[in-house]
Amino acid sequence: APSGVGKTTLAKLVLGLLEPTEGTILFGGIDIRKLGLARYRGLAAAVMQDDQLFAGSLADNIALFDSDASPLKVEAAARLAHIHDEIAAMPMGYQSLVGDMGSSLSGGQKQRVLLARALYRRPKFLVLDEATSHLDVAKEREVNALVKRMQLTRLVLAHRPE
Repeated sequence: APSGVGKTTLAKLVLGLLEPTEGTILFGGIDIRKLGLARYRGLAAAVMQDDQLFAGSLADNIALFDSDASPLKVEAAARLAHIHDEIAAMPMGYQSLVGDMGSSLSGGQKQRVLLARALYRRPKFLVLDEATSHLDVAKEREVNALVKRMQLTRLVLAHRPE
C-alpha cells in the first residue's frame, strides 16, 4: 500500500500501543483490553520501520539485554531471521559490538537482527512494518517464507506488492 494510508497506525493499534477511538481489537476472539495490555504485549512482537539497535553486543540486541538469555535461544532466533551465518562469520560472533544505532551493519543486516529480536520472544502474534524493505528480493522471500511457516499470526505491512 502507498505511504500515508495508515499502515503504521494500524500496526500500533493491533499492538496495543494506540487505543482505538471506536470498536475493539480481538486476539483469539478476546478483546485485547480484557486480556490486559501487559499480557497481550507479552504475546506480541513487532519489527517497526523506525526500530533501532542499541549499543551493545549482537547477542544483547537479539535478547534485548535479557539477563537470563540463552546463547542457544539467541542463535535459534538469528537462524530464523537468516542472519546467523553472517554473525558467525564476524570475528567476535554474537559478542560483536553494535555501533551507534547499528552503524556497523548494512540496512538488511540490521533488519534481520531486529527480526531475530522479535522472534527471540517466541511471539504468538508478529507485526512486520516495512521490516524487510532493506533486503534484496531473494532474501526477503526467504524471510517471508520462514515467517509463513511459523505457528503465529502475522501482520505484514509493506509498500511492495508481495
